[in-house]
Amino acid sequence: MSGEDPDKKWRRDALCAETDPDAFFPEKGGNTTDAKKVCAQCRVRAQCLDYALSADERFGIWGGLSTAERDRLIKTSPVAHRSAAQAQKQERDTLIVAMAGRGIDPRTIADMAEVTDRTVYRVLARHKEQKDAVSA
Repeated sequence: MSGEDPDKKWRRDALCAETDPDAFFPEKGGNTTDAKKVCAQCRVRAQCLDYALSADERFGIWGGLSTAERDRLIKTSPVAHRSAAQAQKQERDTLIVAMAGRGIDPRTIADMAEVTDRTVYRVLARHKEQKDAVSA
């Protein structure tokens, strides 16, 4: 019988295990683009994000999100523990909003997030509505 924690078996399938770990733990203000590209292609991204949120990981890119992005995700989520599918959707939406905030055009965002243009516009409209409601 393996001594491996069953809740962490997903790590064996993580694409980051095959790459330079420094990319996932950059110095403060360092580039996270390469790490996030790896995460975007990873089939265990949702489990990774769920682990990072549950374990309150304070450093590094986990599930495609930085510590600050995970903190925002927690603050905007009404439920402390979400299913992996919900976490993955919220992660995607956070990523879409962040990319738009950096001036990336919706078509490029759609390609990078592997969603339709319509999804990008819906996410951005919902974000604007929430932002407007808070400032009203």
